[in-house]
Amino acid sequence: MLKNIYTFLFLLCAVAVNAQPKGFQVVKNVSAFQQSLTQANAGKQTIASDFSQVKNLSLLQDKIRSKGKFYFKKDDKVRIEYTSPYSYLLVMNGGQLMVKDEQKSNKINTRNSKTMQSVNRIMIDCMRGTVFQNPDFKVSSFENGQSYLLSMAPNTEAMKKMFKQIDVYMDKKNFDVSRLTMTENGGDFTDMDFSNTQHNTALNEGLFKVK
Repeated sequence: MLKNIYTFLFLLCAVAVNAQPKGFQVVKNVSAFQQSLTQANAGKQTIASDFSQVKNLSLLQDKIRSKGKFYFKKDDKVRIEYTSPYSYLLVMNGGQLMVKDEQKSNKINTRNSKTMQSVNRIMIDCMRGTVFQNPDFKVSSFENGQSYLLSMAPNTEAMKKMFKQIDVYMDKKNFDVSRLTMTENGGDFTDMDFSNTQHNTALNEGLFKVK
């Protein structure tokens, strides 16, 4: 169950590769990029968007497709809600985590697990634009005409055992996350595309209630 939770959380963030991704060039002025990223995210008190997800499994010929809603509220509140073809909910609020499917709900105190703390930090860093300050990951940055690509390589053994690479694509216009690709060590990977993103809309506190 915990691996499913880690996988679910990492989809919020996002190449643990040294090679330059096809179609992208290395960001020459990383300091300026980091500053722009931090400034852009500083003004985003809330984020709400739709997402569509495609999971590619080596053992299955057909891809697994799903859709849902994503919400973020500063400083540490996140809600990921799958609505189709099944219902699945994850809520993070401070050090508390709730995972709920159609049958049951599980509540976890992330402060009791160093791994969960690491996952929680990198997820929040992605929303705040402070991923470069996280010592648990090596981050490389690339760009093309339309997008930035953050390449995050896990430094801890626990994360290395679970993930090969995680890619986050960001729109150059507003630094919004447009796409996430997560590749597991076995070769399975998940693509998550975000659309209809809105900033600073009023979000009910009930969305982030852990119960």
